[in-house]
Formats: sequence, structure tokens, C-alpha cells
Amino acid sequence: MILTGYTHRLDADLAPGEIIAPAYAESGDPALLAAHCLEGVAPALAEQVGEGDVLVVGGALHGGAGAEAAVLALQALGIAAIVCAAADATLATLAGGYGLPLLVSPEAVAALASNQIVRLDLEQGQIEERDSRRRWPISPSSPALIAAVQRAQLLARMRRVVEEEGYSE
Repeated sequence: MILTGYTHRLDADLAPGEIIAPAYAESGDPALLAAHCLEGVAPALAEQVGEGDVLVVGGALHGGAGAEAAVLALQALGIAAIVCAAADATLATLAGGYGLPLLVSPEAVAALASNQIVRLDLEQGQIEERDSRRRWPISPSSPALIAAVQRAQLLARMRRVVEEEGYSE
């Protein structure tokens, strides 16, 4: 499975409470989660991210309390994958279950900036930056993760169709 998107870089370690503030985490409302996702770290990011974009985290992603809400907030924002220098294994497993791959590649993180187009080959295990054609190996994703990503992508498309067609509850 191939994911392609623009990068958004944050040079910080991130904990769940920094991804989505606990005050918003309990709402469960995707629009509210998206609007407040990462607002304490990068206030303008919610307005810049497009569906399918990739978050590049210069530091480590930490797990802990609020991890599930953090994953849901990132997905609600439109983030399709995260490339990071390091990630908590429990958080990576949780995110993978929701179809949000956490790809650990310190080399790619060191080279990637914001507003670059990357191609993520989850099956073959590769990150490629489009313009420079630079490539970085990553661990190939498991079939379970690829299936979860496919489900998440399908749900995102269905949500867009519902929004575009003006269906309401």
C-alpha cells in the first residue's frame, strides 16, 4: 500500500496531552478534535493540514494517558501517517489498530522539512521524498497494519462524500 502526502514538520517530543488537550479529548467529536489538535505546539497546523498529509516529528512520540484520543485527533485532522525519530511501542500498536502508521526513521526525519511530498510504501518498507528522490528504508508493515490503513482510508473517503453531498443525521 502506498500513501502520498505533504509533510508537516514539528521539532519536538510529543505526548498525548500535547497532541490534544485533555479538555477536548473527552468530547469524541471529530470536528472538535481536529480543530484543537496540536494547538499548543503548532496553533496554525489545523488550518494547513489536508486529508492524507504526513506528520514528521523531530523528536519522540510518547504514549500514556490520552493516547487513544491523540490518535483519533490526528486522524480527524487528516494525518494519514507519522514519520518520527522514535515512538512508544504501545502507542505505535494503538495507532496501527486505528490505521495510523507510525514509521520510525531518524534518517528520514533528519532530512525532511515541511511542504515536501513524500511517498510511503508500507509493504516494501520505504519512504521517498518526491523532488530529491531520496529514499529511506523502514520496516515493512504487517498485513494487519496495511488492512487497518485501508479501512481508515476508506472511512475518510466515505466521510468526505457524506460531507460533500450534504447528508445530515
